[in-house]
Amino acid sequence: MSDLLLSIRTFIRLCEKPSFTRVAAEMHASHTTIARRLDQVEAHFGTILFHRTTRRLVPTPEADRLLPHARALVDALDIAEQELRPVPGDVSGTVRIGVTTALGLHYLGLIDDLLASHPGLRIDLAMTDWQRDLVQDRLDLALRVGPVADDMLVVHPLGTLPRLLVARPDYIARHGQPASAGDLGTHRCIAYGYGDMPAKWTIDGQERLINGPFRSDSSEAVHRAALAGLGIALLPAVRVADDLQAGRLVRVLPESHIDPLDILAVHPSLKRLPARARLILNFLKAHFPGSPPPR
Repeated sequence: MSDLLLSIRTFIRLCEKPSFTRVAAEMHASHTTIARRLDQVEAHFGTILFHRTTRRLVPTPEADRLLPHARALVDALDIAEQELRPVPGDVSGTVRIGVTTALGLHYLGLIDDLLASHPGLRIDLAMTDWQRDLVQDRLDLALRVGPVADDMLVVHPLGTLPRLLVARPDYIARHGQPASAGDLGTHRCIAYGYGDMPAKWTIDGQERLINGPFRSDSSEAVHRAALAGLGIALLPAVRVADDLQAGRLVRVLPESHIDPLDILAVHPSLKRLPARARLILNFLKAHFPGSPPPR
């Protein structure tokens, strides 16, 4: 790693933890070394980045302007290194992954070959539709629905996840097939949502409030409610593909446009992924069920 890049990483940590002592302990370096790295960054950009006193460091406006560029630089380099560096064949250890229910069940059906190829590998799947905190829940990787606004995370686009409106055939036989999205107001729709926030579907560019006798914050519960004939549900295509093929569910408004979900894999910034986590990241990319990420 070049001296300047290491110094820029040190500058980022000083912005996040404005203390020579704390950053020195974290980076296993001396107080003098951390100060020297900051001097190098200031000399390179020709500006003062911190006001220094005996008790505290105060970032200057120039530091605030440099910080997002510095983060983008090191994150881009980390991503390139992780994608290009080969994964060794003797990967072992535990990888803890936070995944949504629909994607977790998809990957679960494909994971046996991966474990067979790496007998020392252990996978801890933290599967929930709630967004987990990577640090608090000790996650090596997590899936997010984009965009991700947290600049403390390194983002790897996986792809887009199509969604479909579906219902059980006998529900449609009883209540009729909606002719347009406007007809959904007269149907029993299965809402997916959290807390007291109203559930909304955006169909053909128009946002519509969803009402019905059943609501859940679990996509698996919504899926099972649709299979039970409780109404019309909006679900990831990967979750209902087998049901559609077997005739357990049918499409509703198949000509309507529903925006897919952008799915991202994230991990904490400035944390180099170990080989076992890079192996899992490559697995997630290679077996993503939707379309490939945009270039």
